[in-house]
Amino acid sequence: MKNKLGNILGIISLISIVLYAVFFSLSRKQFLETLLLYSLLFLGLLAFYYLGKKGFNQRSRLLPKKWSGKLFDSDVLTCVLFVGIFMRLTLLTYTPNLSQDFFRFIWDGHQLLHGYNPYLYLPDEVIATDASHIPNAALLHANMGELSSGHYTNYPPLNQLIFAVAAFLGGKSIVATMVWMRLIIIMAEVGIFIYGIKMLRLLGKPPYLILLYFLNPFAIIELTGNLHFEGVMAFLMLLSVYYLFISQRFKSALFLGYGVLLKLLPVIVLPLLLRKLKFKKAVIFYVFVGVVVILGFLPFYSTELIDKYSSSVGLWFGNFEFNASVFYVLRAIGFEITGYNIIEIAGKVLPVITFILILLIALKRKNEIPEVLLTSIVFSFLIYLALSTTVHPWYLTIPLLFSVFTKYRFMIVWSFTIFLSYYAYSNSNYTENLWLVGLEYALVLGTFLYEYFRPTVSANN
Repeated sequence: MKNKLGNILGIISLISIVLYAVFFSLSRKQFLETLLLYSLLFLGLLAFYYLGKKGFNQRSRLLPKKWSGKLFDSDVLTCVLFVGIFMRLTLLTYTPNLSQDFFRFIWDGHQLLHGYNPYLYLPDEVIATDASHIPNAALLHANMGELSSGHYTNYPPLNQLIFAVAAFLGGKSIVATMVWMRLIIIMAEVGIFIYGIKMLRLLGKPPYLILLYFLNPFAIIELTGNLHFEGVMAFLMLLSVYYLFISQRFKSALFLGYGVLLKLLPVIVLPLLLRKLKFKKAVIFYVFVGVVVILGFLPFYSTELIDKYSSSVGLWFGNFEFNASVFYVLRAIGFEITGYNIIEIAGKVLPVITFILILLIALKRKNEIPEVLLTSIVFSFLIYLALSTTVHPWYLTIPLLFSVFTKYRFMIVWSFTIFLSYYAYSNSNYTENLWLVGLEYALVLGTFLYEYFRPTVSANN
């Protein structure tokens, strides 16, 4: 029976690996084909979860005796780790098919590598003057898209450092640079697996729950496959919260600062720590995080930095719109009342509402309790995403990971339905199908409401 379970898990793994390879051989214009493959991969995740849970509870031996128990006390966990790594390594040399952001990553990396401040130069300006220091400059510029090439970079310093390291190691080869970026992301994902298990055990929850993230097609495709560094950010945030729970506040603040230096989003967590740390310790914690962030930006500082960087970040709130929920409803109402798109107004008002709601969560919920704090993190990011004008799939990474440590599973549903947003890339006009957007959010909202008003639901189900 034990061998049978291992054989079934092996078959599911091999089929999934083949499906990943086929998935990345398609283009993002082939929406129905990629959606079908994504759905099959999700079925594989659910099957692996069901069987993995069974094998864990029965203490099944799935590995040869000499390997069993070497890394973890459960063969299921060891299998999940190696299967997850192998799935990611399968994608090592594939070109991302759902995102073109990596072209800008490589561009910024070479800018920094050659002594240019990436925050001060538009790709459009560089290509028009002298881009000889950037290997494959014309190809990178042409493929990053007008939206990216015409705006200043908004990737924080630690992200820029990773780009530069990958560009240095990859040299003039785009593929080699992608491989190094992927290896960095994979290492962070392995870190998530290891510290995710530590967190689950700290909370008294079964460690196999981490496979809901680690083997999730969303995480494998969006992070390793499409080269988004939200996985590294999630790892740094996980380290920060884990060390907070074991009373190592210095490490916690340090890793949270690093998280902000990679992506700005971890600042959302800061208000939530107030009740956990108490006021005086919270202020010291915030100051230390602030010092880490300031020191990270210091090498890039110039009189132009603040204006150019803030204007670039501000564009995401007041100019861009994609796969939104609440904003699309407000936009429709605004059209009826005013006759024009109210994004400029909404882009100023919605962030304020987001801040107020997160502050209420910080003050009203018992965040000194670990599981309550973890749930508050998920809810805060849910509010942020619900009120955003732009929700790209990879934005779900942090709430998806942290939901694993709570009783809520609506983020698992969203990590599946978010793929419907890629319909927009299947047509030349990049037009969204609002029926699909509505379906995406209806399924997520329905699951959330069901779980929220059913408080007895177990985190193991």
